[in-house]
Amino acid sequence: MKKSFISRTFFILSLLAVPLSAFGHRFAYRAGPYRSEPRLDRNCLTSYDVSVMGGATTTGKNGDHDKVDVLNIYGLHEMRKLGEGLTNLDPLNIDDNILLTLRDKNANGNFGKLLFTGKFKYIGAEVSLTQNWCNGFFGQVIVPVNRVEVTDVAYIDQSPTTGVPASTDADWKQFLARFDNILSRHGMTKGNTSETSIGDVELYLGWSYNNDTSDALDFLDVTIKAGATIPSAKRKDVDKAFSIASGYQHAGIPVSFDMALGVFEWVTWGAHASGCFFFKQTDEFRMKTYSGQNGFIKLAKGAARRDLGNAWDIGTFLKADHIAGGLSVMVGYNYSSQEDSTLTPSDTTTFNVTTVNSDDMLKKWRMHTVNVMAEYDFAKEDKKLNPKVGIFYNHPVGGKRIFNTNTIGGNAGLNIVWKF
Repeated sequence: MKKSFISRTFFILSLLAVPLSAFGHRFAYRAGPYRSEPRLDRNCLTSYDVSVMGGATTTGKNGDHDKVDVLNIYGLHEMRKLGEGLTNLDPLNIDDNILLTLRDKNANGNFGKLLFTGKFKYIGAEVSLTQNWCNGFFGQVIVPVNRVEVTDVAYIDQSPTTGVPASTDADWKQFLARFDNILSRHGMTKGNTSETSIGDVELYLGWSYNNDTSDALDFLDVTIKAGATIPSAKRKDVDKAFSIASGYQHAGIPVSFDMALGVFEWVTWGAHASGCFFFKQTDEFRMKTYSGQNGFIKLAKGAARRDLGNAWDIGTFLKADHIAGGLSVMVGYNYSSQEDSTLTPSDTTTFNVTTVNSDDMLKKWRMHTVNVMAEYDFAKEDKKLNPKVGIFYNHPVGGKRIFNTNTIGGNAGLNIVWKF
């Protein structure tokens, strides 16, 4: 009777526990750690894991893979055509009149374009609970808490100093002098931003297979899992030009495959592949009203149905296992990406679908990351409680439309072996 009660209790907890982090997701704004190794196939095993990591950067990669300022990954901000396509401009209003005047000026090189600079900071924490049942089946919950900041926001005028028009143009100088007023009239700000939010909660059901009886290998481990991503992260503030979403903001179906094999009694090689398939969702967005507009700043907003691009993750690692007591070290590689997203505006009079979806912010991003980790586990045969601690560093080595945010962090875990 007692055993039955304990088993049911852990079954319920494993289904209802709420997770706290987003390391399981891949984002364009920071490098993530390598995915976990396959799950141990041991009946009733309970695992608690906590991780924290953070990083900062002032640079990123644009759509041509070039290193640029972090707020310039989508190209220079086109201000000359900022009012193009807006139907509610009042010529008698000073700020609207500036937009109307500026949009009719001829182009002269980069006239009317701004290069924005800034600093991006990230810190995140994650809590996960994994509960084995029997025959390799388990349940898992993962919760993230994230803080994302954009600070030191500034711009550099890219307008030419000679020719017509030039940086000395009276209308352009008036635009820069009233820049904040113009944005405010359309409900926007361009200053520093910071958000702290729970991330997208993940719930999984999975199955693991462990084989340590092979003559050719020390062991072969495989884990397959699938579940649901709950859009619990705080919504991006569309009225703050440089607000960064800390989650996908869409419900999705994540699936993943992990494998590892051991040789020579101390070398482990592993691989990982995963994807997340998102449901469409209607929300409010800032959208382009002219094909030549570019960058984070767009004055028009409206409702649209977003088809968020599916996210992918493929990686491999090599691990020196227990080379000194419980110490293990690992080096890994990850390729992560998200496909193009598309918006279908509700108001097709103000927003042209083709123009809206020409926005570089909706295009595919991808990141190549190198991971290094050191971990020490205190596991002992026949011990009920088996703690472990580790540190890791993640370095993006290439990609497009990403922030170059190196991250460093640590983790602690506890495996509890239940013997009923």
